[in-house]
This record gives sequence, structure tokens and C-alpha cells, in this order.
Amino acid sequence: MKSLNTTVLCLLIALFGNPLSAKMSEQDVARLGNDLNPMGGIKAANADGMIPQWTGSIVGLPKGLQWDGPGTPYPNPWPDEKPLFVITSDNMEQHAQRLSPGQIAMFKAYPETFRMPVYPSHRDFAYSNAYYAKALYNARNAELYNDSEGIRGYVGGPAFPVPSNGPEAVWYTRTTGSYAVREGEYSDIAVFPNGTRSTRRSRFRQESPYTDLSNPNTPEYEYPKLGKYASYIMTYVTEPARDKGLITSIFEPYDYSENAREVWRYLPGSRRVRRAPTVGFDTPDGPGGLKTVDEVRGFNGSMERFEWELLGRQEMFIPYHNYDFDDPQLDYDQLLTSFHANPDYMRYELKRVWVAQGTLRKGQRHLYGKRRIYIDEDTGLSAITENYDGRGELWKVVLFNNIYEYHGAAYLRRVQMYHDLRAGAYIAERLINDSEPMLYDQSPMNGPGYFSPTNVRKLGRR
Repeated sequence: MKSLNTTVLCLLIALFGNPLSAKMSEQDVARLGNDLNPMGGIKAANADGMIPQWTGSIVGLPKGLQWDGPGTPYPNPWPDEKPLFVITSDNMEQHAQRLSPGQIAMFKAYPETFRMPVYPSHRDFAYSNAYYAKALYNARNAELYNDSEGIRGYVGGPAFPVPSNGPEAVWYTRTTGSYAVREGEYSDIAVFPNGTRSTRRSRFRQESPYTDLSNPNTPEYEYPKLGKYASYIMTYVTEPARDKGLITSIFEPYDYSENAREVWRYLPGSRRVRRAPTVGFDTPDGPGGLKTVDEVRGFNGSMERFEWELLGRQEMFIPYHNYDFDDPQLDYDQLLTSFHANPDYMRYELKRVWVAQGTLRKGQRHLYGKRRIYIDEDTGLSAITENYDGRGELWKVVLFNNIYEYHGAAYLRRVQMYHDLRAGAYIAERLINDSEPMLYDQSPMNGPGYFSPTNVRKLGRR
């Protein structure tokens, strides 16, 4: 039987939502566009000048930079820049205050090969005005409810650009999508210590109706008034041969207490569509099963198993502006070396990040007992995540590349690298070196029916 206090709390939540949630304060909202940029980043340079002042002076393609447009490789806007210095296992201690525990663990695990080339930091690119308008609307109106399982007063784009607690920080990075339609083909490759690899290649399409920048920022377009699902995602496996034709369709809500994630799969062997019973939390995912479903993009899905707290901001060297990593002239023998990606093609910059920590709640089950997310203050994108086992030992380290996408004037997560320190293996996801870059808002939305089990069955039988 529930205690009286628990019963009263449940009644209050039912009547008023989570009493601990609140909208961003008027004081913090007023700072956006003043001492803070529209995404909540501190405009000012840091003390030693390695983090420059934010200008946001470039929206879209920089003047004088040659680019052939969507579907073609993105040129590096600073092709002649050289690293300011390179962090190695030998000089790591000199920079330890600006490294995460996961980065330090990488140096200790792979002292001969892991290194971090640190380049000048750039803060001139800006998102579109339409995107910043969504951020401002959400800052004034969005709030979490149902024990942080849902969000309301939200019109798509970034929520909580100045997070005041752990759940808001997590929702900040999970709501940073800037495109209504994403589509393309990419490879996910697991690299094992003995040099062998496992590859999965997929065609991908995602539609996010709330993210459409043409939507007015009014209550009529707040979640869930355009539908209870925030995103529809479909992948079609083309490699390996044994999995060719496997289709997965995902319906992703923004209130996990009221609407569970729905996943449907077309199995080419049986030529039937099946509903997946549970796809989330610590379900193994990717080639080799080296990561869990809920660590994609940093964290996704229900918040119910972890208690999140905000640890604050700190300065950190993180992957940034990783254009060279996507160079189509690089083959995977060059790029995907043992234990981690080839550092010659990585780029790190000093940035300020929000740090949020999740601790497994009592009575809940998960492979991870603790996890941390490091979120870039200027973009809202997750930059690093760290996952610990139930004994508190660091187990997995994830590094996220990013680029600024010129056509849509927005930052994108690019290749995501999941490192299993115990196995000495890693997965590099969303690789496009052997294909064209993905397309963003280059075709109209097909709508929910396209992702339905009925249509998945039709697509599978073609």
C-alpha cells in the first residue's frame, strides 16, 4: 500500500503535473541575446582567451567558401589551420582540468595511439533566426511534467537553453533537432582489437513535424497538438547480406509516461512485420552490440530509470567542426584504426559545456549504474558521454563529432564513436565517407502513414 505522502504526491501530479518542474525564470529568459547567446551560451571569452567571444556573425555559407550544395561534401572553412598543440599521454596531466574522466581513461587505455589535436576555437557560426525564435518561445513556455517524462508548452527546437536541473539539461540536448526531414545512407562499423570489423549499412529517413521551422510559434503548434509522436524514423538495412531488407520503423513520443515508443520491424526472411516488444534502455544495439539503445545521441527514451542532476558548466576540449573526418577521399582503413578513430582526422576545440549526471534509481535495472553527458553550450549538442557499471567503474566513452551545415544554418551531430574500454572495441556510426552526405529538408514530409506497419510491409515486399 502506498504511504499517505506518496498518495498525496501522486494526486498533485495528476492535477497539476510534476510540482518540481517549472518554466525557465524570467531573469534567465531576459539574458538570452544579451550576455548569453540565443542558445544560452556565455557570449564573453574565457579568462585566457582560448574560448573567444561569441559573435554569431555567419549564418549559412561563409562568404568566399565554395560549396556545391546539399548532397555534396561540406568543405572545411579553415583548411589551412594547424593544431595549437596536441595532447598525448605524456602531457595529459598539464591539461587534465579541461579533460573529462573519459578522455583521461582513453589516454591511459591507449597511451601509444590516442591523442587530441587542439585547434583554435571558433564561435562565429549561428543558427537561423527561425530556429532561435523557437528557442526563445520554448524558454518562455516549455516545462517538464510527469516526473520529467514529458514536455509541454514546447514547439520544437531547443528547450531549456539555460537548464536549471539535470532533467532540463538532458531535454535540452535531446530537443536540438533543426530539420523536419533527414534522409540518406550511412555505415555503422564496429572495430575490434584483432583488426576485424563488422559493418551495417542503412538507408535512413526521419520526419519531425514539430521541428518544421515554417510552423508558427503559437500554442496551436505546441506538443502534442500536431500528434503524440515527435519523430518518425525508418531504417532499411542494405548490408550485411544476411540482414539486407530488414526495416525498422520507430514512433518516438515526447511524453514517455503517456505514450510508449513504438517500434515495428519487417523481417525479410518471414516477409512479415512484427512489433518489437521492448526497444530501449539497455537493449544492445549496433554492430557487435557494443552500445545500448538509450545512449544514442547521448541519451534518449524514458527518464524513469535514472535520477539526473546538473553539475554545472566547465571548460573542456571536445570534438568540434570535424569536417575533415567526413572527407570522401578517406577510406576506412585510414580512418578507423584499432581502439579508436585515427587522431590525424580529429579536431578538438576548447568550449564550455553543461555537465549532467544520471544515477540509477533504487529498484531499477540497467547495465549502467551512472552516466554523464557533456553538452556544448552554443549548440545544445552532446559532445561526450561516459557510462559506468554498477560498481562505479568507467566502462564506455562516447565522442560526438559535429559540423555546421551551411544550407540550413544549423549544427549537426556527425559521426558518433562508442568506445568499450574493457573490450578494446568501438563503433563509429553515421559514416558517409563512402556515400553522399545526408540531405536535410530537401523533400517534403510523407507523414505518419509512411512509417505505419502497413506501409512498412509494402516497402519490404517491393
